[in-house]
Amino acid sequence: MSNLWDSIFGDFGDIEKRFDEMFAELSRGRGKTYGYTMYQGPDGIPHVREYGNAVGEYSPRLSGTAVEPFTDIVRNGNEVIVTVELPGVRKEDIVLEGTDNALSISVDTESKKYSRTIPLPCEVTQDSARAEYNNGILEVRLTSKGSLTNGRRIAIA
Repeated sequence: MSNLWDSIFGDFGDIEKRFDEMFAELSRGRGKTYGYTMYQGPDGIPHVREYGNAVGEYSPRLSGTAVEPFTDIVRNGNEVIVTVELPGVRKEDIVLEGTDNALSISVDTESKKYSRTIPLPCEVTQDSARAEYNNGILEVRLTSKGSLTNGRRIAIA
């Protein structure tokens, strides 16, 4: 019975030993880990919490430099919706400018610096732009100049 047990479960001891060695390497600083968690606190303010043994080394926020905010662009019919994450800023600090083909967003305060020019998936009418900022999320809605063309199904051979 012992041989059967060892043949089935004997390698688990080797796996456990290898994990112990890997974690020991991390604790000695040979391996580097970095990550962050974004969440909204009970006060409604977005927070970023960094973790790992390389915090500051890989941090996306370097002192004095602007960070590119996370963005999402969706085209829904004749509407283009641009969503931008700008946690920790007031709407008065956001500079939003647009052309027919791009949207530029920047924030320059003592504690937060964001900057990004976003190419749009189609030409838009700037007069149609509507922007709303709530809980660290900027949403900009624009109307495209042209309509989506009707596509046709392509057969796959």
